[in-house]
Amino acid sequence: MKRKIFIATLLILAGLLSLWLRPVESFTRKGFSMNTLIRMTAYARDEKILDEAYSLLNKLDKELSLYDPSSDISRINFLAGSEKFFAAPPEVIEVISKSLELYEITNGIFNPLIGPVTKLWKINKADNKIPSPESLDAAIKLSNIKNLELDSKTNQVYLKIQGCEIDLGGIAKGYASEKIAELFKSCGVESSLIDLGGNIYVTGRKPDGSEWKIGVRDPSSPWGAPALVLSVHDTSVITSGGYERFKVVNGEKYTHFFDSKTGKPVKNNLLSATLVTPDGSLGDGLATAFMVGGYEKSLEIIKNLPASVGAILILQNEESKLEIFASENLRGVIVRSNYPVKFFGREVSGGSDRFF
Repeated sequence: MKRKIFIATLLILAGLLSLWLRPVESFTRKGFSMNTLIRMTAYARDEKILDEAYSLLNKLDKELSLYDPSSDISRINFLAGSEKFFAAPPEVIEVISKSLELYEITNGIFNPLIGPVTKLWKINKADNKIPSPESLDAAIKLSNIKNLELDSKTNQVYLKIQGCEIDLGGIAKGYASEKIAELFKSCGVESSLIDLGGNIYVTGRKPDGSEWKIGVRDPSSPWGAPALVLSVHDTSVITSGGYERFKVVNGEKYTHFFDSKTGKPVKNNLLSATLVTPDGSLGDGLATAFMVGGYEKSLEIIKNLPASVGAILILQNEESKLEIFASENLRGVIVRSNYPVKFFGREVSGGSDRFF
């Protein structure tokens, strides 16, 4: 018996040694999840790590989707007003908790209870319908954050009024990219690029030691050419823009960025917002909030953010020309730009408070 155990142990060790001795290779895989195109590249010794990454992504999509009737979020929404607490998976609780933090950070601009408004507008549907004022008034009341009760100790969620709906679309991909990055790091992958429909997270540097070069889309370019290029490592680069999802009714454009106070898509001169931060959830939520709040409110929020968060705001001025504003901590990160960049905020020394 001892001899069989010894032989089995040797075989396991031999297999692990064989895996460890494999050269690091570049593995890339494309797919579709979270309602967007996905591309992941990992410099690893085994391609199976991408299987694990996609399994994790699909699991999170199954938990967080607003439109999948079998998702955990949909089940929470279904029980709204029934006085029944829903015992949710830890990941769902964590994302909702992060959403509530973003609600505080953004003074209510980022609102996880925007679901009723989102569904009313049906931005992804090809129709010419505009919600009535009465339906918008009802949706606004349902979006009151006091209707959401979260118990992080018991992993339970409760929506107080029937019709309330949690919508985590403004944070889900950022959270997922961060979790996949953690998976890669825990499995010894020192270099990777995670692209969830333009929601980027990079781990480490490239195998040759160089930084990752990430482009920020030019909102005025029909081909999606970059307005500027960033040189980064171990961080997310998340951009939200009005060119992503919208519909046109009677010649008027309606984006997917909604003001929870009016129930209407916002209209301002901010064309896109890019966040650079190791916290993918925070970056995704802030990018959404900035597009809703506009340039001036975004500047107010940025003042209270840590130095590990960088921001790029691209807006259209009164002469219909693009202007780019970037936080001071990105001065050495922006390596190329097709437009002049104006920096704002306090200077950063480049010490331990810098993560990108």
